[in-house]
Amino acid sequence: MEYELYATCPDELTGLLAKEIASIGGTDIHIAYRVVYFSASKEVTYKAHLHSRLASRICRVLKEIPAQSPTIIFDKAKRIRFDELFSYKHPISINVFASNDEGSIPNHLIGSKIREAINDCFQHHLKTTPNQSSRGAVIGITGFLHNKRLMVSIDTSLESLHRRGYRVEGHPAPLKETLAAALLAACEYDGTTNFFDPMCGSGTIVVEAAQMAINRAPLIHRKKGGFGFEYLLDFDSKLWQTIQDRARAAERPAEVGIFASDIDAQFIEIAKKTVINAQLNSVVHFEKKDFFNTEKPAEKGLMIANIPYGLRMTEKDVSTEFLRALGDHLKNHFKGWRCGILAPASSPLNEIGLKPQKKAAFLNGAVPVKFVVFDIY
Repeated sequence: MEYELYATCPDELTGLLAKEIASIGGTDIHIAYRVVYFSASKEVTYKAHLHSRLASRICRVLKEIPAQSPTIIFDKAKRIRFDELFSYKHPISINVFASNDEGSIPNHLIGSKIREAINDCFQHHLKTTPNQSSRGAVIGITGFLHNKRLMVSIDTSLESLHRRGYRVEGHPAPLKETLAAALLAACEYDGTTNFFDPMCGSGTIVVEAAQMAINRAPLIHRKKGGFGFEYLLDFDSKLWQTIQDRARAAERPAEVGIFASDIDAQFIEIAKKTVINAQLNSVVHFEKKDFFNTEKPAEKGLMIANIPYGLRMTEKDVSTEFLRALGDHLKNHFKGWRCGILAPASSPLNEIGLKPQKKAAFLNGAVPVKFVVFDIY
């Protein structure tokens, strides 16, 4: 059986996410605003949840229905066989979103009509009332309104997929795991070359790189019951266990060096705890050091630096002097390396004095950032 699915992500990641989904086995892939639609078997669906490094959420499309009025929404939605999807015992959350050109029907009213439709479906087919609570919901129903059509789907992720389970509290500005993975993808990193993060902060980028170096599925540590599809009536626990077992069996010892450093001893300790949580402490090598006193740790490799700014510096933006010194240090000490620099979009990155091979724009939380990649010859 093929499912219609979509994976959400920031709009700047859709191209990278589409490639990732294709590599996992998704088909009929097409991109829209902040979403990648695809088709997949149950096996590929499970694999996508376990192996996607870039998706925020994955949802299964149930039905697209006309939405000219609340009455029509209720009439069409109640025909969806919710009773064949999940048990009446599970608490349900309902979230409705509308594209910018919508607004004739309030989102909360659409949500209430979907909940009425779910109740009607269970009462009609099973003569029972489903759980009315949304507290501790394990079933997530999503409605997306566009051009007077409502796409009704079920969130099979439960928690956002950026929550890998290894993050440690204490850093003032941790990078989101999916953004860290996107930086690696933009550099075409596959875990087969040395990696170095000289401004490692909370350690997110180096953990994502280390996972790739040992071929570890990014969500392998999520506990039982951590995905929404585990609460669906068609959940195949044997298939899911087989997919997890295959992922664990595919792990390999790192054949490259994974290095991290930071000028702040406090952040080094946080990053070390993060790496221990991720069960990668035997893979990552740490050192407390100022970047400008750092040599390349190997002859060739990839370096990614999330330049300190905002909460980590007294000034919001990166200074011209800092960027010039950064460029000089890369030229003199990182020949043979590919180097990616992440900085606020307002930063004068041309002051680095190197011609970038790649440029990309992202959002780090609410901060627009630029990512530039240099090959140092």
